[in-house]
Amino acid sequence: MKSRYKKSLFWDVDSDKLSSGKDWFFIIERILEFGDIDDLLWMKKTFPEKEIKITVQKSRILSPKTRSYCKATGYAS
Repeated sequence: MKSRYKKSLFWDVDSDKLSSGKDWFFIIERILEFGDIDDLLWMKKTFPEKEIKITVQKSRILSPKTRSYCKATGYAS
């Protein structure tokens, strides 16, 4: 994937090798936890709501603050 993301979100991996089709869980998780509003808007346009909800439900790294945001925006119950 071309480096559409900020390097600061994916400092520990080669972001050019990420695939939104294959690595969606990892990408969504990082954007939710560490991204800014531009990243969130891009995520909402790029990934289906179902994938975002699955990530919120199954992620082990999302903070309580991020989970509250997800609940407020309808991505978690």
